[in-house]
Amino acid sequence: MKKLINIALKAAIEASQEVHKIYEDGFSVSLKKDQSPVTTGDLKSNEIITTYLKQTSIPILSEETEHESEKVMGSWEKYWCVDPIDGTKEYVNKTGEYCISIGLLTPETSLLGVLAAPSMGLFYFAAEGLGSYKWNGKYEDLYALLNEDDLTDKLLEQSVTLPLKPDLKKYTVLTSRSHYSHVDEEYIKNLKLQHSEIVVLQMGSAIKIGLVAEGKANEYARLSPINFWDIAGGHAIAKYAGLNIIDYETKALITYKNLSSLKISGYIVKNN
Repeated sequence: MKKLINIALKAAIEASQEVHKIYEDGFSVSLKKDQSPVTTGDLKSNEIITTYLKQTSIPILSEETEHESEKVMGSWEKYWCVDPIDGTKEYVNKTGEYCISIGLLTPETSLLGVLAAPSMGLFYFAAEGLGSYKWNGKYEDLYALLNEDDLTDKLLEQSVTLPLKPDLKKYTVLTSRSHYSHVDEEYIKNLKLQHSEIVVLQMGSAIKIGLVAEGKANEYARLSPINFWDIAGGHAIAKYAGLNIIDYETKALITYKNLSSLKISGYIVKNN
């Protein structure tokens, strides 16, 4: 597992560097078949990450190449699940609320995860047998570590162990910026009956899972269907921090068994 997390970390760091540079310098946007946007940043990130992950001989499912993979996923015991840029709309709209997400999945769970948000200065990583962590140094300092053979150990020297318990005056809930609906409104309405004071913050991308594990919020509720690659990295961050990600529909721990759609119904993660 140490070798795999090392490769995933290098992939996320190098992709971060390029994605942030493209974000600052300018990019082009086109529409995919489903009418969702894809940028030159997405494509460059996908190229970098898949180049690294191919060293492992483990299959790769990426948002930008999923059509090549889903037919054979049923035979995969484990596979990399990648979102080169989660929150492409936020990337395009220049909110900074996007992240790179890399996970290592089995049909049951996530074994490893990295969430990297260069424009927010946030970097989380986790793995089975390692635990869950947040990089506590300057984001730019990550780039200087790219060529280190013992990258994981170097990162651990300047990282804090998760979870960190929330110390918030008001119960704080994170919700999706781009996928907020009447279902979310009803959920928030019920929360307001349970808590005397509540703050609701809308934000883009799965980086919100890391913020919950870090104690910056009490919970994150994403109550509409979501693709495997949107949660694969964050799932491991939460799981190895001792937090459960609950499927909104089944009320059980999320799994990756729905190969017909590559989606889960929505989820809730709490840190109380």
